[in-house]
Amino acid sequence: MSITVSPARIKGKERQEIIEEVQKQIKEAALQASKQVIMACLEAEVTAKLGREKGSPREVREQSHEIDWKCGHCGCQNANQFTRDGHYQRTLETKWGHLEQLRVPMLECQNCHHDVICQFSILEKFQRFWVDLQQDAFFSSGLGETLANDQRSLEWRTGKSSWGTHD
Repeated sequence: MSITVSPARIKGKERQEIIEEVQKQIKEAALQASKQVIMACLEAEVTAKLGREKGSPREVREQSHEIDWKCGHCGCQNANQFTRDGHYQRTLETKWGHLEQLRVPMLECQNCHHDVICQFSILEKFQRFWVDLQQDAFFSSGLGETLANDQRSLEWRTGKSSWGTHD
């Protein structure tokens, strides 16, 4: 959408439409940027755990390279036995909105050819909301907002209220 702005002072409804369009574009850009950053972090964690770059050949060594991820079938934790096995797609709710088609890396155990259980540091397996409450509190305090405002903001984003009703 293209909006032309005249030198005259913009007022009322037209001003509100411009502000809403700018906010919409900022939100879309934040969503795309956060998606790319999250996926890059997931790939970097796989690279760090395996000890080799994507596309590098797996080296079968005598010495085991034990990691905290393990095969869901045989229980192997030797990163030398794991290979990248594509991605699965999932969705995630963030403070900026709904992320779709987030590509999460998968690994396969070469001992038994079953999936490796990967527990990523930035993304839990069944986590559907990605909200960094500590970061929100830090930024909000810098803006002079209270923790009560943070709580109301979280409730608004999740659609859940922690404020009980008393009889």
